[in-house]
Amino acid sequence: MTRVLMGDFGALHRVGLEDILRVDGIELVETTAADVLGRLVEVLPDVVVLDLDQSDTAELVARIVHQFPKVKVLACSSEQPMMRVYPPLHYGEFYLTDLDPALLTSAVQA
Repeated sequence: MTRVLMGDFGALHRVGLEDILRVDGIELVETTAADVLGRLVEVLPDVVVLDLDQSDTAELVARIVHQFPKVKVLACSSEQPMMRVYPPLHYGEFYLTDLDPALLTSAVQA
């Protein structure tokens, strides 16, 4: 089972992502923007999904990839249908891909 910590998203974006990620083999855990790091320590997820459109996401990603290098981070944008994938143990290196349901679930489960 892959445990996914969902960061804070707007209501429509959150519902869409939850619908995509509610598949067998994925356990979703939610949090607020103010408590991502606290929940990360508490639930020890495999993947953290964040809102790329929020102004503090870059700083939060940097903290996660350096303090928790084994955690994969996906930063998804609703303004542009794309996501940044920060693989585990790459300390901030990422690749860009389309934000598409198949690619999202693939990135989470890979």
